[in-house]
Amino acid sequence: MTPDLFAAVISGGIGAFAGLSRALSNFNSKLDRRFERLEDDFDDLQDRVTKEYVLKEDFVREMESVHNKLDRILDHLISN
Repeated sequence: MTPDLFAAVISGGIGAFAGLSRALSNFNSKLDRRFERLEDDFDDLQDRVTKEYVLKEDFVREMESVHNKLDRILDHLISN
């Protein structure tokens, strides 16, 4: 192996490694931003739920009414 060929292989390897590390860094930053948005969305949802459904019983009552409505819709679809 000639010194020129050896230097070309080494510099190519370094360039490829730099490109891969840059791509990985970009991927990690995109992933971090996405998780930050998800955390923000979850925090907003949690704040909204605690404000809109102050008591657990209120939430349960609301869900029962939704289930009752869905049952009536299903009964109507089955009967027709």
